[in-house]
Amino acid sequence: MKKTPEKVVRQQLLDLAKHLDQLANRVPMNLAGDRWHVAAKIPRTPGWYFIETDAPVEILQRQHRPQTRYTQKNGKEADVKIYDISGSAARYADDLKDCWNIEQVYSGLASNLQDRAREHTLPDLGTAALALGLYPELRNYAWTFCYVEMQRFLPNASCPKMLLRLGEQMWRGMNGWPLLSRA
Repeated sequence: MKKTPEKVVRQQLLDLAKHLDQLANRVPMNLAGDRWHVAAKIPRTPGWYFIETDAPVEILQRQHRPQTRYTQKNGKEADVKIYDISGSAARYADDLKDCWNIEQVYSGLASNLQDRAREHTLPDLGTAALALGLYPELRNYAWTFCYVEMQRFLPNASCPKMLLRLGEQMWRGMNGWPLLSRA
């Protein structure tokens, strides 16, 4: 029996979801270090990632942004763009507890995995990222940057942006919405 185009696409999507779960490289994050991502040899290639922690929800809920405004390199005042960890964690409630992922608390896609790992640790305050290194209490918990290079799934994809976005959303659909990811 010949497979229909729909069944072929469905199987490819299932293969993608399977790939993301099984082949993730796991790297311990150093929230106090500004070069851990280089030492860990995280590639400077496109791919998917998620950030895993053992920090309890209650700890995340009390991590308030250290500031809301900052001075840019050009001297102008601007809004801080780092994510509001306490606000994101405050969304957790029992009625949707099976929909939230409270261990793999963030997931995303990146055109450069190494840069994105750095941004989630100690970014410029104008970069939209978790900025985990700015919260001393979070250093008491384990944090892991898990990633999969897109080229390991489908080298030379004709539309890499679409494939990255699709992989990100499929991972979230299968694993629950990461607590610190924007909805």
